[in-house]
Amino acid sequence: MSSEAAARIDGGAIDSRARQAAAQPILSARDVEVDFTLRGQRLKAIRRCSLDVYEGETLAIVGESGSGKSVFAKCFLGMLDKNGAVTGGTIMYGGRDLAKFTTEREWRSIRGKKIAMVTQDPMTSLNPLKKIGAQIREAIELHQGLHGSRARHEAVRMLDMVGIPDPERRYGQYPHEFSGGMRQRVVIAIAMACRPQILICDEPTTALDVTIQAQILQLVNALRRDHGMTIIYITHDLGVVAKVADRVAVMYAGQVVEVGLTAEVFFGADHPYTWALLGALPQLGVRGKGLPAIDGTPPNLFNKIIGDSFAPRNRKALNIDFIEEPPMFRVSPTHQAKTWLLDPRAPKLERPDSIRRLQSASIDQPTAEATGSAPREPLVEVKDMRVAFGSGRKRFVAVNDVSFTVYRGETFSLVGESGSGKTTIGRAILRVNPLANGEVLFKNRRISGKIDKALDLEVIRSMQMIFQDPMASLNERAKVDYIISEGLLNHRLYGDEAEREAKVRKALEEVGLLPEFSSRFPHEFSGGQRQRIGIARALVMEPEFIVADEPISALDVSIRAQALNLLNDLKRSHNLTYLFIAHDLSVVRFISDRIAVIHKGRIVEMAETEELFRHPLHPYTRALFSAAPSPNPDIERGKRLLAYDPAMHDYSSDKPVWNEIAPGHFVYGNQRELDGYARALGA
Repeated sequence: MSSEAAARIDGGAIDSRARQAAAQPILSARDVEVDFTLRGQRLKAIRRCSLDVYEGETLAIVGESGSGKSVFAKCFLGMLDKNGAVTGGTIMYGGRDLAKFTTEREWRSIRGKKIAMVTQDPMTSLNPLKKIGAQIREAIELHQGLHGSRARHEAVRMLDMVGIPDPERRYGQYPHEFSGGMRQRVVIAIAMACRPQILICDEPTTALDVTIQAQILQLVNALRRDHGMTIIYITHDLGVVAKVADRVAVMYAGQVVEVGLTAEVFFGADHPYTWALLGALPQLGVRGKGLPAIDGTPPNLFNKIIGDSFAPRNRKALNIDFIEEPPMFRVSPTHQAKTWLLDPRAPKLERPDSIRRLQSASIDQPTAEATGSAPREPLVEVKDMRVAFGSGRKRFVAVNDVSFTVYRGETFSLVGESGSGKTTIGRAILRVNPLANGEVLFKNRRISGKIDKALDLEVIRSMQMIFQDPMASLNERAKVDYIISEGLLNHRLYGDEAEREAKVRKALEEVGLLPEFSSRFPHEFSGGQRQRIGIARALVMEPEFIVADEPISALDVSIRAQALNLLNDLKRSHNLTYLFIAHDLSVVRFISDRIAVIHKGRIVEMAETEELFRHPLHPYTRALFSAAPSPNPDIERGKRLLAYDPAMHDYSSDKPVWNEIAPGHFVYGNQRELDGYARALGA
């Protein structure tokens, strides 16, 4: 560890260590075990898990899906599924052992009043048939004892407190009338109406855009500060952790394997699994090189685990890791890690390069290798594209006068908030959404509007799509063999059955899946494997151009790294061209050759990747970049969030144009704005 990193850890930790040494935890879990009975088998989801929570802190619990984060937190509220039960250990809170609670009446004295929870998907938490105000008022009446006009007044105040504009009018609206970020604020308002001492936020920002995510994180932090709450974040987004957490607990296979102050875990991690999680971050990668993904899959918790649960995936595992489970070693008064590497007899291993890069204050500097000039053969050209839905007064223009060219062999990315028109553009290129104006060219031939049957078949074969949600886009009643073959079957793109099976087998092998997987159903696979099936379904058509619509947004950090590596490998081996749609700027920076930033159906800036990150000019681009989380806590906490207000543009007389402000760098603005952008570039 560098002396600078050590100084940062020590400097940031002294006060926290002193506070913890003097304080008693308000919630203390010791050797907790949780079992689920599924199909007659017993699954041990939580295995002798211990954790302390201190008053007024923000504790983040991180780990892959299935590591037990949510299950562990649900033990604190008695919210386990009916098939699950706490079978061992203690959970002490307010002098009572929550692990011994058996009745709903006991839990009602804790749930909401003392410990409340904000879930990942606000639409599943809100009653779609009930007005927002009534749902908040219900919590107020139950936990604060207010009724009638007083309860209504308090509900309106809660809406105002969480940043809902015009709360009086919004009080009488239904959940579907709110955006995703607004619905998440409503769920937080309901939780806050209970006036809890501990607020558990379970992946509260996973489905949100970076700008909305930043607003929600600011809101929760302000509520913690103003109301003296304790926050427990459950997340796999390490950028979120870097921004909000005082302490971090890393979970793997139902156990806490490392816990410490945020600086200690990020800059001085000791467990190989923590190293692997941090190393898989795109921000620490180099474009053109693969990310260090985690090998294998988590252990099957139906089976008894012998030794260190991470050992089969750890390339530097010791012999003892496969024989005996390590104890929790004490690194400092606030930092512990469950790894044999901390045993005095163990060999001393250097931390990976990615950890040393994370310690560097220059993490936000460009990380891409020089890749030379991109191939300049146009493959897809979009000219003056306009896409509209509805008619008459209800006509909505989703994409407005968009033009760009995607060159053969490159990855061209569209970034922007939800509803900006990214997916609409991708679907319009693939002829799913009809154009109201403009045209799309593929290899210099117009493919928008009416085309002949031969060209239509060529377009179907040459242009494919990878969807965001691998579960929703796969037919759950069909086997993998049929799912991958569907395009071949529909267009008779094979000679005989043997050739079809060979194409399916080849597609599976190219995405790293075994041929025997073809006889299974989608629900038998993990999220990462399902996304690989979606990629195989596109590959089997032997396309030249692929629209990848948020293909990794639903995946864990480690599985995301595998998917990004796969997409890059396939791009090289098949000479593929991607239109990559995303809102995660760290992923976009890692994988893209060029980026276009889109806001409300119009591209406002476009440039090569590193040029755009070095010199973002349009106010919306700068606001978007300022909201992107960094995994370095020092950078993240010193960052200033920029707000974008379209009203800042005065286009009443000085009309905007699409202008090449520098070679390959385009920006949308009027002459006064363009002059300012030119001065900024010169500076």
